[in-house]
Amino acid sequence: MAKKQAEKDGKSVSVDTKAGSRAYNRFEMQVSQTLYMAIELYSDLNYLLVLDHYDDITLFDDDISPGVVSYYQMKTSEDSISIDTAISEAWIAKLYEQLSDPAWMVKELGLITNCPLKVSVKVKGDDGEPHSEEKKYTAERTPFLSFNPIMVDKLKADIAKRKGISVDEVDLSKFVHMRTILSIPKHREIVEQRMNDFLYGQYPRITMESAKTVFGAMMNLLSRCQSYEALDKDATFVEVRQKKGISKSDFSRIIEESMYIDIPEFQEIDQWMGYSEEERMKAALEYTKILSDVRGKSESFAALYRQLRSASQGNPRNDEESVKDYCERVYGGLTNKNPIYNKTYVGILIASMLINEWRRSV
Repeated sequence: MAKKQAEKDGKSVSVDTKAGSRAYNRFEMQVSQTLYMAIELYSDLNYLLVLDHYDDITLFDDDISPGVVSYYQMKTSEDSISIDTAISEAWIAKLYEQLSDPAWMVKELGLITNCPLKVSVKVKGDDGEPHSEEKKYTAERTPFLSFNPIMVDKLKADIAKRKGISVDEVDLSKFVHMRTILSIPKHREIVEQRMNDFLYGQYPRITMESAKTVFGAMMNLLSRCQSYEALDKDATFVEVRQKKGISKSDFSRIIEESMYIDIPEFQEIDQWMGYSEEERMKAALEYTKILSDVRGKSESFAALYRQLRSASQGNPRNDEESVKDYCERVYGGLTNKNPIYNKTYVGILIASMLINEWRRSV
């Protein structure tokens, strides 16, 4: 209606057809930032990262019994973000509210941006007249208390007014601005490259396919955590961890499964198994099914993998045992056989695990 009236009045109407895609890309960027944090903290912390529940991103120091927590809000812009906007939009006041929860000790309250944070204040010049003084913060991490004292006082006054407390009670010591290296158009590519650097540094023999699998699995898991909305605001920590969180142990499990589930070429499996002509034809067909199942990432296939991994670890291969005999022994010892996966199919998976273990050891 408004558009028709404008056209009638002779006015030009422009429709921003890219607004939706930009908003979605920023939403995705939060997932990329969480994965980036998961990589950076991997060697230092047994963490749990929670998306879109307590705050945009919440970091716990432990995934079972946390004692310390950090809360982060993530904001994006093509240019810069003003601290005045953060004040007027109550981003800072919302972060400050996290200090009211006595369940955990708060380590850090962070405002994450992909762009410089602009801090402007009015100061008196040499002529006694007020003028604007502006500084853009681009460092990886900047404590709020390092801002111009005028802005620090302004932040405290805003929080005090919203909270109904005295300015002297307001503590900004836990607040930081964090400038992420991720960009709006290329955040996915940047974090994928960081993932590759991390994986090749930790596991020099990891294949490119496995690295892509790890990245895809982590992004999918984080996206599911972010989009899950059927969780009550007052849900227990156990429920939040299950539905909205990803831990270091989850990350480790995905890496391990992706590396061991990397399916070698059929010719190599054939050499290890020593198939007869008849067995080879049947195995080739099952091998094709496995490749399709690996790409499909079904839960039943993942469950089978975990079952075989556990069974193989509990029943190591004897030195005098052929690979084929060993696969048959492990298959025979399975208590819950899924009829979808026959002995040949299972044997190829077990042989793949053996080959991957051997590759990692040489």
